[in-house]
Amino acid sequence: MTSSNPDAVSAALTEILAEDMNVDIRRVTRESRLIDDVGLDSVAFAVGMVAIEDKLGVALSEEDLLSCDTVGDLEAAILAKVPAGQSNS
Repeated sequence: MTSSNPDAVSAALTEILAEDMNVDIRRVTRESRLIDDVGLDSVAFAVGMVAIEDKLGVALSEEDLLSCDTVGDLEAAILAKVPAGQSNS
């Protein structure tokens, strides 16, 4: 699935957080800080990078992830990497 639709990316990111990274999404908002609030560590970031690439077709670098402080930042980083109107999926 590769989509530049923000709602689709948000839904996929929620699914990745819940299923791949074992995050209790009931306590996560776009303003939640990835490390301090969500509790992600380096292993969770690695798992998340793989899941994002598998499910969204977006490869984030370590630098991309390190620049993300909140869930909303991560969502924006993914959206920035998704080609608009991609049709060769």
